[in-house]
Amino acid sequence: MDRTNRIHHGDTIAFLKEMPDASAHLIVADPPYNLNKDFGIGKRYKEREEWLAWSKQWIDECARVLTPTGNFFIYGIHRHACFLQCYLYEIGMVYRRQIIWYYENGWSRYTNGPSCHYEPILWFAHSTDSTYHPIREPYKSTERLKHPIKKNGKVWTPHPDGRLAGDVWNFPTLAGRRFAGERTEHPTQKPMTLTDRIVTHYSNPGERVLVPFVGSGTECVSALLHGREFVGAELNPEYISIAESRLQAAASGRNQRGATSPVPRW
Repeated sequence: MDRTNRIHHGDTIAFLKEMPDASAHLIVADPPYNLNKDFGIGKRYKEREEWLAWSKQWIDECARVLTPTGNFFIYGIHRHACFLQCYLYEIGMVYRRQIIWYYENGWSRYTNGPSCHYEPILWFAHSTDSTYHPIREPYKSTERLKHPIKKNGKVWTPHPDGRLAGDVWNFPTLAGRRFAGERTEHPTQKPMTLTDRIVTHYSNPGERVLVPFVGSGTECVSALLHGREFVGAELNPEYISIAESRLQAAASGRNQRGATSPVPRW
């Protein structure tokens, strides 16, 4: 069955087992962090061992369906992501980088420690030659660019699109009134700006984006808007309805523009 640009309602491991080998060019996984969040499916992991055993199953399948030049991104929380990272090493995946998603509008669950202002995002692949389109950001200082800059005896010329971005990405969470138009009922929805960076710089137009945990559908919407295919699975039918509504709106807006968006310059 062709499930291109459709969301499968059901268990993601069963869904992944039906996918052919090397059939996804980019995988963006936003799994439960094992923080006892309620995702409306009646399943909460209490013991780390149970959560990790389940995580290894879907990671194995994702590694199998990832293309040789594809990229595998996994969102996580700092105290649990290390276990997933070690397992990715064990199964022979190649470490590309750990991205730090930094946000000023953080949160705090505890009174005896600092508030949380970042989440790690694991980036792995099958090789160091996986797809990557350089990300550039505006230079912090434009005044110094008005004069010749010498480095190691040579004149340095600034890039017209800005400096290369690092591995700390500053995107706010969808908290507060200013994000009310984007935010849905999903408790861990990721920002579209962050998602667009991953989709457009770590895959190519026409390629397939696999979303093992669709949630509110942000990765699917980004893939659609930027000329990629998507496939994904989600257990909660209410989240599927949210995602499909967002996809319909995105498809309508894209058709009105008459073209998909190019790779953005950050």
